[in-house]
Amino acid sequence: MHASDGRAPAAHVTVAHVTLRDPRLRPYRAALWIAYFVVVLLGIGLVSVSVARSLRGPSRPAREVGPLPTRAALRVCLTDVEILYREQNQRAWALGTEFEGLDPLASWNSWSREWERKVDDLTDRCRLDGASGEDAAARAELAAARDALLALHRVYAAQVNRFAQEEGDLARAAAEALAHAREGVSRAR
Repeated sequence: MHASDGRAPAAHVTVAHVTLRDPRLRPYRAALWIAYFVVVLLGIGLVSVSVARSLRGPSRPAREVGPLPTRAALRVCLTDVEILYREQNQRAWALGTEFEGLDPLASWNSWSREWERKVDDLTDRCRLDGASGEDAAARAELAAARDALLALHRVYAAQVNRFAQEEGDLARAAAEALAHAREGVSRAR
């Protein structure tokens, strides 16, 4: 401010000098823009592929073919098929007791995915698909038993889903009424 008149000093405005682009360099500028976009798109593509691979999870190892190393391995495979059979039946029959939980259908689906993973692991470990060698007949029988287990599992899963859709509210209401009855009895003591 000037002390004498109380006004602010005038602002000095400078105009930037812009040079015109040389028209002879236009093809080079276009080539650089194209290269820039190619690099950016390539980077986006690589990141997308990396994310997709991460979301898909690790790839399963290649399935081995040929006979199992020992006859004991074949007996272990049979035992594992029997364990999976018992586990599935126990889980399906015990499902009715789980309706007091928050979400019995989610519990079944979570267990079901884990059970199917165990079946896949058994299939790989026991080389049930594409059986060849001296124990091929026994492994083919194990594969047939596995297929029967999977068919039964699909039926159980369909029944659970159908029940959850059609009668799930009634089962939850009965479980809730039973919980209230327990509370009432415990308060009466």
